[in-house]
Amino acid sequence: MSQFTVLFQKEWKESVRNLKWVWIPIVFILLGIMEPIMTYFLPQILESAGNMPDGAVLQLPEMTPGQIFGSALGQYQFIGMLIIAFAFSGLVAKERKNGTAAFLYVRPLSYSSYILSKWSSSLLLLLVSFVVGISASAYYIHLLFGEFSLAKFFGMIGIYSLWIVVALSMTLLVSALFSPGIATALSIFLIVFFPMIDGLVLRYWPWTPWKLYSYAAMVMAGDAPNSDLWWTIAIAVLLVIVCVTLSILIAQKRAAKVTL
Repeated sequence: MSQFTVLFQKEWKESVRNLKWVWIPIVFILLGIMEPIMTYFLPQILESAGNMPDGAVLQLPEMTPGQIFGSALGQYQFIGMLIIAFAFSGLVAKERKNGTAAFLYVRPLSYSSYILSKWSSSLLLLLVSFVVGISASAYYIHLLFGEFSLAKFFGMIGIYSLWIVVALSMTLLVSALFSPGIATALSIFLIVFFPMIDGLVLRYWPWTPWKLYSYAAMVMAGDAPNSDLWWTIAIAVLLVIVCVTLSILIAQKRAAKVTL
């Protein structure tokens, strides 16, 4: 059995023991179904709240399935990214703090297997949770708002899944570099708040990976710019490779400083 397989199983069992395989999918499902249900019943909710003149009729703009999907992605973009920052910023930092990493470093360890096992097991959990959550959203959107294009739906899933890969990779890198508290703060900045800054400051540079969320929503709405999208995907893949590679090199460098 390879080192990667052994370490992957260790990470898997730890995620199960910590109930990450329970609460993260549940939260992602709730995020997915909340938007279509709330949007559909919003007129009734507002009417039941009162404070409307007698005979007044509340009529909200009709929402398309694509717009509802965009709103659902907005939930993942904020709450989902916060979950990634808080749940995974300690991937390496916590083990380094409690001494587990030092125990591993003094053994004949493949540092690529060590980092990749953490990255891949966490990524599997996040992607499964997102796909299940957005599929639950799709069920209610189809039920309440009508049909939508499956091709656009799968395109949206693919693009936003890439953003999840980017977000986790950046979180892994800061976890390899800093203490748990600093890693969490930097992760929140990079994957929650920086996309907002990117939308304001770098709006004339359409190829940043932080725009993947916007492009995912645009693909579902049918108006994503193809050339900009493909350049963004290429840069995002490159960023993932850089983050994971640097994480491996940092782990290897720290291991060289550990002595028995």
